Amino acid sequence: MRNLFKITAIFTTIVMFILMIAGSLVTTTGSGLGCGNEWPLCNGQLIPEYAVATMIEYTHRLITAFAGLLVLAFSIWAWIRYRRNREVKILAIMSIAFIIIESLLGASAVIWPQSAEALALHFGLSLIAFTGVFLLSIFVIQKDRSDHFIKGAVTGKFRWLAWFTLIFTYCDIYLGAYVRHKGASLACTSFPACYGNTLIPKLSGTTGIHFAHRFAALVLFVLIIWIMVSAIKQYKETRRDIYYASIIAVALTIAQIFSGIFVVMSRLNVFATLSHSAFITALFATLSYICVQTLKGRRH
Repeated sequence: MRNLFKITAIFTTIVMFILMIAGSLVTTTGSGLGCGNEWPLCNGQLIPEYAVATMIEYTHRLITAFAGLLVLAFSIWAWIRYRRNREVKILAIMSIAFIIIESLLGASAVIWPQSAEALALHFGLSLIAFTGVFLLSIFVIQKDRSDHFIKGAVTGKFRWLAWFTLIFTYCDIYLGAYVRHKGASLACTSFPACYGNTLIPKLSGTTGIHFAHRFAALVLFVLIIWIMVSAIKQYKETRRDIYYASIIAVALTIAQIFSGIFVVMSRLNVFATLSHSAFITALFATLSYICVQTLKGRRH
């Protein structure tokens, strides 16, 4: 039964990750209205006729429905299994609540026209839902090995650094989603210059939005490097969980930066755009894990 529970945790996380990519595919291909302005029906049908945009949107809906049921079952199972654990309860509520909110927001985006600001929030809410499931799965997998990783508490300074970086990352992710929905992805057409030999363009319109996202990404890279250096210096032996996670975070950040460059240089290649979404999803989940672990000491 324990192995089945862990398999369920991993499977649920994978499905949620696929859902994140499917959502990005809908946005990238402009298939948000592939089923028209109807929900839950698709172009007036339960099973629509084939068209590329329709199938992309319809498949996204099916994955969302399946993921919702899976998250609900996994979260309830985790709650029952660890009914006395506050962390599990918080993550279970977080997972269920945000996938419901994200689904309702997605449905409303189909039925009623929405601004780029509101559409950008859709990805952010999906990200929180995925992160809740991811952290709950990590708890299940690491439960019996926590003493091996956690041999002491972190300093308050490191804790504040980790949480500030997580919040900053979420803001940058929202900005990135806003860039996409605002049609500003190619407002800067080269790298590292914005266009031609212009490193810092006029900060207005879509160009200003795009450049703000680039600058925020640079600041984020510095923050994550800071976390890794601190973890290597202070917690290589006492907090192997944070030590390894910080290295993974830096690797994902580098991958994210190169995928972002690829998005611009390839002129919105679908693979590049989906990779960009995948890396930032994994990065945010990793940073969230680090933040949660900073709240734990040896007693856990």
